[in-house]
Amino acid sequence: MSTPVITETPGRTAAPDAPARRGRRVRPVTVLVHVVLVAAALIMLSPLVFGLFASVSPLEQILSRNGGVLPRVWEWGTYLQAWTTASFSRYFVNSLIVTALVVVLDTLASSMTGYVLARRRLRGQRFLESVYVGTLFVGLTTATLYPQYVIAQALGLDNLLGIALVQLAGIMLVHIFLIKAFVLGLGTEMEDAARVDGCGLFGTYWRIAFPMMRPILATTVILGFQASWNNYQVPLVFSLAAPDLRTLVVGVSALQYDAAEGMTPYNTVLAGANMALVPIVVIFIVLQRHFVRGWTDGSVKG
Repeated sequence: MSTPVITETPGRTAAPDAPARRGRRVRPVTVLVHVVLVAAALIMLSPLVFGLFASVSPLEQILSRNGGVLPRVWEWGTYLQAWTTASFSRYFVNSLIVTALVVVLDTLASSMTGYVLARRRLRGQRFLESVYVGTLFVGLTTATLYPQYVIAQALGLDNLLGIALVQLAGIMLVHIFLIKAFVLGLGTEMEDAARVDGCGLFGTYWRIAFPMMRPILATTVILGFQASWNNYQVPLVFSLAAPDLRTLVVGVSALQYDAAEGMTPYNTVLAGANMALVPIVVIFIVLQRHFVRGWTDGSVKG
């Protein structure tokens, strides 16, 4: 019998044997890191798990010292009660409208501004960027909230659109710098070719640069959605005189004080809080592929 000849491709090394691969030892440091990460994840998830169980538990069990974590009786009607009796359906729609306005306006305005700052050298640009950076380190949101409300009221914007515009002013700056840094890391060959073909500044931005910004735009959408959806101060100020303008976060907080009885319905409050988490989780799951890439590229490039 002839002995089979084993040929090796030049430039490649032979694959290691399967027993050697299976016998590879796991370093203790790796095991320790995994244990610490799993423990940290469990600690961070424990309030959410407790809130989920408490939202379907009887109110007497929640207020009892020895009530336990698992519900004695599963009362899923708390979610229906929060949705209907506590007007969460209206608050949910208000939150969707405000957040959608913020995300759309932020995506367009931040991408335009970041692109112009990255591709053009404007007169006074350094001073303008210094003012932008200065506002990031000075907490003016609370101090200027009432003047912003007075201006919005004078302009007839004491409505959901006014809430969205005030929130937009507070979240755009970070996104502008993230997009600018991302655009600085992009090549200019396609944009130069578009200009040769007759595209102006806006045409080059919309047809060439905007599609290439998809990773960083996914990041800004997630950050903007989270910031607007969880915003409490701005909707609270606008809805003090008009409860119909409450968003879901304000409605969850107000439910503790609007109870007709003397006892706060904590299970209904937790049910509303759990419903408020669902849209953020869904948005993150849908856009998570681009989130980390856009965040790192926007932070490191440039």
